Amino acid sequence: MTEWFDALLPAQWLRPWALGGLLLALLLVVLGRRRDEMRALREVIDPQLLPHLLVHGGRRRGVQPADTLAVAVACFSVALAGPAWEREPPPLAREQAALMVVVDLSSAMDATDLPPSRLAWVRSKLHALLARRGDAPTGLIVYAGSAHLVLPPTDDRQLLTPYVDALTTTLMPVDGARPAAALALAHAWLERTALPGTVLFLTTAWPQAEQPGAERETATSRHRLIVWAIGTERGGPIRNLEGVPVTDASGALRHARLEVTELRSLRARTGASLVSVTADEGDLERIQALITRQQAAAAAADTRWRDRGADWVWPGLLALLMSFRRGWVVPWRAFCGPALTGMVLLSLLSMPSPAQAGDDDETWTTRLSQGFVDLWFTRDQQGHLWLERGDPARAAGLFDDPLWRGIAAARAGRWQAAAEAFAQADSAAAWFNQAQALARLGRYAEALAAYDQTLIRMPGWPEALADQARVRSLLSTRTVADEGEPSTASGEGDERGEDGERSAPSPAEAEAADAWLRRLDTSPAAFLRRKFALQTQPSVPEHPGSANR
Repeated sequence: MTEWFDALLPAQWLRPWALGGLLLALLLVVLGRRRDEMRALREVIDPQLLPHLLVHGGRRRGVQPADTLAVAVACFSVALAGPAWEREPPPLAREQAALMVVVDLSSAMDATDLPPSRLAWVRSKLHALLARRGDAPTGLIVYAGSAHLVLPPTDDRQLLTPYVDALTTTLMPVDGARPAAALALAHAWLERTALPGTVLFLTTAWPQAEQPGAERETATSRHRLIVWAIGTERGGPIRNLEGVPVTDASGALRHARLEVTELRSLRARTGASLVSVTADEGDLERIQALITRQQAAAAAADTRWRDRGADWVWPGLLALLMSFRRGWVVPWRAFCGPALTGMVLLSLLSMPSPAQAGDDDETWTTRLSQGFVDLWFTRDQQGHLWLERGDPARAAGLFDDPLWRGIAAARAGRWQAAAEAFAQADSAAAWFNQAQALARLGRYAEALAAYDQTLIRMPGWPEALADQARVRSLLSTRTVADEGEPSTASGEGDERGEDGERSAPSPAEAEAADAWLRRLDTSPAAFLRRKFALQTQPSVPEHPGSANR
């Protein structure tokens, strides 16, 4: 009996709210078969006399238009509700499983036991891995004394490539080893995806103090942890980017080796998979096999209900066609009003979004599209994306962070907007960039004041001191050149020709402007260095909703 009941009623309704149409179908049957003759007779015959004049009996009415129309509405309601009684695997599940790559950027990664350095091997291995993954979503996180997101999972491999090339230990504001924080950050981003993903660590050690945190993270996580061990047990000396050996406080050469004992302890506590780096592609093939196994498991676990609603459309169309047989009349007052109301409600529920409309309502479409993007990305995240895609003008209109809004406006050549944006922040970097923008506008006196504020907040900043001296020299040069000439009503620094346009800058001004523009962080390395420095401040949290990502 139970099996028959389960076969009769689907185990799942994908859109159960549409079953409300069954009530409309029932209403059509009740109202459509109700006789209206009594109402007409009561209007012309006395109600007390009417029962004695009626003759009951006769042929019962058969199928009526309201009946077939009710069947059609019921079939369409069931079709829209999405009946399902069997599962099917999603065809793109394997490509949707995300990979978060986590790279150790502590000073130990500058060891030369893998010449020229461990980090050089990391970059080479990552490029090979990205080439194998193709368009599969991949994200990047780095850590040392703090953990930071570089890019969330993206299927654009070309977007990841420059950031992989920019990875150096000098990007990190604090040296150290906090892999547990990086693991928590990776899990936080993977939880935003539908399928279980993989976290791939490229590291040389996992301190014992960090292992309890990793154990807690993996205990309740649905994502797989893989550790790609970079280095050798023998180890090697640590050298900086110039190739100079690094020494400790006592003057002894610093040496780093692969901490095999720590990594094996991590595997025992968390069940992580360990893969040792090799000179050939054997390690890469094993990593890819582990990722593929996780993707296959995610695909098997993500089977979904198969929508069989289309099977109910054809009987509904047949019943609807029978509702318009020749000689049949559908009484309007009985049920056409409720039917029309129901069809309007169903149309509103199933109509396409305004974003799919034509060009007649472009403003509404643009506003709706932006609202949809706002559901998934913060304004600062959207600004970073447009900045990386070479559209600083659009990025400037998206940033909430005044510092980044000013940088985007400066890259777009809108120096006045850049100065106004920098003025909304009170930090050494904001005052420094504001001084650059003011100097670019020729407002040298205000620029000098901004440099003074910069040096108050960060005394001895070499770039600020050098630019302040240059601006002071330019101001002196302009003062000497303007002696004996009438002052302009537009104020200091508004040097204009006879046609009202600003005159061409002097060679010294052009050189200073080029230097300031180049100093705006346009390279991935400079961008990451400043971003990580800002995120280490206590007021800037590091989580998937962070505004400074």
